[in-house]
Parts: sequence; C-alpha cells; structure tokens
Amino acid sequence: MKKIIIIILSFLMLIFICFIAYIAIANKSKVAILGYHSIMPHKINTSGDMLVVDREKFEKELKLLDNLGYKTLTLDEYYCWKNKTCKIKGKKVLITFDDGYYNNYEYAYGLLKKYHMNASVFVVGEYALANDKIHMNMDTINKIYEEYPNVEVASHTYAMHYHSDKLYDEVMEDAAKMKELIPSPYFAYPFGDNTDEYIKALKDSGYKMAFTFGPCREHRKSDMKDDNYLVPRLNISNDMPMWKFILRLILPM
Repeated sequence: MKKIIIIILSFLMLIFICFIAYIAIANKSKVAILGYHSIMPHKINTSGDMLVVDREKFEKELKLLDNLGYKTLTLDEYYCWKNKTCKIKGKKVLITFDDGYYNNYEYAYGLLKKYHMNASVFVVGEYALANDKIHMNMDTINKIYEEYPNVEVASHTYAMHYHSDKLYDEVMEDAAKMKELIPSPYFAYPFGDNTDEYIKALKDSGYKMAFTFGPCREHRKSDMKDDNYLVPRLNISNDMPMWKFILRLILPM
C-alpha cells in the first residue's frame, strides 16, 4: 500500500514539474499587457462601473507584481523585446490606462512611483483640450512629464473615440492632429475596434505599434508573433478576484 502511494505521489510530482516547465517555456514569448481605465478610492467608487477599479485593489495588484519580481516595461522596451531587437530577462508586464481620466493622475500614478513601476496612458486629444475635469487636460499631462517620468503618454485618437466609420482619410487627418499634440509612435484603438483601412492609415501616419482589446479570445497575453498593429491586452476590472489576476499573469494565454 505504501509503495502504491509513493508511486502515485511521484507521478503527480512529475506531472506538476512538467506543467511548470511548460508554463516557463510557453511564457518566454509572451507578456501580459494589463489594461486599466479609471482608478478611485473604494469609499468614493460608487458608480457600479466595473472599469472603475478601487485604488486599494490596484495597489494590491502592484504589490503582487513587486513581490513576484515583475519588471514593468516601457512602450519602447516592449517594442524592442517583441521585435527581437533586444533581450529583456525575467518576468515582464506592461501596464496601460485608456482614456486619460484625471483620477489616474490623482490616485494611480503616485502608487506607480511608490513601487518604482512604469506605465502608459492612452489619451484622447479632444478630451485633453476640453478641460472637462473628468479627463486630464494638457496642463496635467505636462505635469506628468515632470512629476512622473515613469508614466508615458500616447494616443487614443484625437477626436475619434466614438467615431464608427474610421475611413482612411479620416484616420490620417485625426492622426496628424494628434501627432502635434502627443508625438508618440504608439496607439490604442478605442474599444479595440479596428479595420484594415484603419491599420493602413496608422502605418502611413508613422505609428509603429497599436494595441487592442477583445473581442472574446483576444483578451489574452500578447505574443511576439502578434501583428504589431493588433497587440492584445487583458482587461482588468474591479470585480476580478486576485486569483484570476494571478492566473492571467502566470498562464500563457
């Protein structure tokens, strides 16, 4: 009986070792790109919108990344790693924010600085010029450059956040305006929506990489083999339990 138990335990241990080895090998060509939107303290986060993440939850996730030894990449670092022009050893992650909400500046960037982490925010040009008190305006964005050099600012369109057509000439015109405001070569599609025409316009406008979201299976880790203009991200919501957050970091999918 004891011999059978030893054999079973040895077999289970072998399976576990093989599983760990598989994860390590599969993850060599993958990076989790975490996609956030709003960050607010729990006591004032009363909207019920799951894209508004509690500040306390966000800090727990940063602590986890720190404790597990993850390196938070800049956009340039991610680009050169993905295109195999540089090697970055160890566990890697890319942290992104969409829309440029002012609460990112109020509640998130200080935590990123506290844990010595890099992040990127994709802002909408017309929102940055609107002074609507919901999104960061250009004065705030200029403060980011000074106060938080660990946070990069990139494009989420100039005025096409809710624009559905996305025709070539319209995207070219929109991109030209945005380049004058935010001269970054990186772009994130609003809602992840894109077309072949949209992608061609981004290429012709000088963008060298574009990030998406979904649908369905495209909420996954990015891979070196992914098209540079269709880089997937993992949506991080307020109702995501920590165990699922950990699985998204660990599993190669």
